[in-house]
Amino acid sequence: MAKRSSSGMEALLGLLTVEPMSGYDLRQTIQTSIGHFWSESFGQIYPNLKALAAEGLVTAKTERQKGKPDRQVYSITRKGRDRLGAWLAVAPQPGIARNELLLKIFFGVQASPEILIGYVEREAECSRRLLGLLEQVEREIMSQSQQYPDAPYWRMTARFGQLEMEARARWAEETLAELKRLKSARRVSPVAKLAARPTRGTRKEPSTRPAREK
Repeated sequence: MAKRSSSGMEALLGLLTVEPMSGYDLRQTIQTSIGHFWSESFGQIYPNLKALAAEGLVTAKTERQKGKPDRQVYSITRKGRDRLGAWLAVAPQPGIARNELLLKIFFGVQASPEILIGYVEREAECSRRLLGLLEQVEREIMSQSQQYPDAPYWRMTARFGQLEMEARARWAEETLAELKRLKSARRVSPVAKLAARPTRGTRKEPSTRPAREK
């Protein structure tokens, strides 16, 4: 059974099966392909490539560029493909996503609804924007389906992202409606009514009624 890893190196190996790339190319490809579901530290790309080369999993070739610095272009080796295949055979590691927005909503009773409404409105806007980008990505993938055998698998991941963004947008709409209802209810809350009542130390106004004769 293959050994578990952080998957960072395997992500680079997988991208290099598409075509040889430099470290800069890999960085750009991550942003436009797996970036919506896999966060890779850009500061680790070059150290990981160096480690992969040391293990014989990739080879590096210097490319001359006219008027620009030379660049290192990496290609996956047969050994690298075997390593990638062994990693693919291991079940994915379970993980719990960290979502600061949900954390703040969870403790939302301690904040004003206006603040939370602002957070959720930004979430809705971001989800709709990302949904549009992923739909564009899917169209580009479909146009490349004849060129790349990977295209159907790329589309599966893009479709996952689309459905996730649709769900986030729907959640944001429902949550905004509920937050606005809570905002309205807070305006006439029991706490506000109690605050309007006179306190025990309040001096009573003198009575205007005539004194009763004895």
